Amino acid sequence: NYQKYKKIFDVFSKKIRQGETYQIKICTKYKNKSIINPVNFFWKLMKINSSPESFMIRDKKFSIVSCSPETLIYKKGNNIITKPIAGTLKKSKKINKNKALNFFRNNEKETKEHNMIVDMERSDLSKICKPGSVKILKKKYVEEYKHLFHYVTSIGGILNKNIKLIDIIKAMMPGGSVIGCPKIRTLELLNKQEKESRNIFTGSFGFIKFNQDMKFNIIIRSILNYKNQSEISAASG
Repeated sequence: NYQKYKKIFDVFSKKIRQGETYQIKICTKYKNKSIINPVNFFWKLMKINSSPESFMIRDKKFSIVSCSPETLIYKKGNNIITKPIAGTLKKSKKINKNKALNFFRNNEKETKEHNMIVDMERSDLSKICKPGSVKILKKKYVEEYKHLFHYVTSIGGILNKNIKLIDIIKAMMPGGSVIGCPKIRTLELLNKQEKESRNIFTGSFGFIKFNQDMKFNIIIRSILNYKNQSEISAASG
């Protein structure tokens, strides 16, 4: 896996220096033979790392367990919100919380990465929202989890008239925070290098109501189990 990752990393480093992309998320997949009980696995994960966009699916042929923290689409009526996460700091018992957060808030790399993803998501929303309606509702706030701190920004807009649900899905998916920036060119580069499908990883799970309201997350921190094997993927920017 290391050699495979390094090869892709070197290619993308060159693409960044050449100006073809600003940031790119490389996916690494791990597989092993196993059978899991998704219900037990889900509750264990919830105790270890409870997250607001967690879910579990148990089907006859497969199961998915995810403790995702990220909201990609939240539509209610004509209003739509996305909450990109970009910027992560691992907690440490050796470092005081206030000291860690001060370092996090003043970290230039994390700040620039976050601002870049926020601009991209604002652009995605602008494709389907009324001109001038896309606003930052809450900027670069820190969400605390059991093991991590995350930078999050809430962005909202008012949908154009006659926008269909498929238009929203096309504009917002896949989430920019798990692809890179700019989205289209970065996707093209990823498709050339990532020979194996990501499967459900960095896709979306959610629901659409009969009144057309909808909510979808980004599938990360997940395990997919099928045909007596499990897949766990991770992405790094």
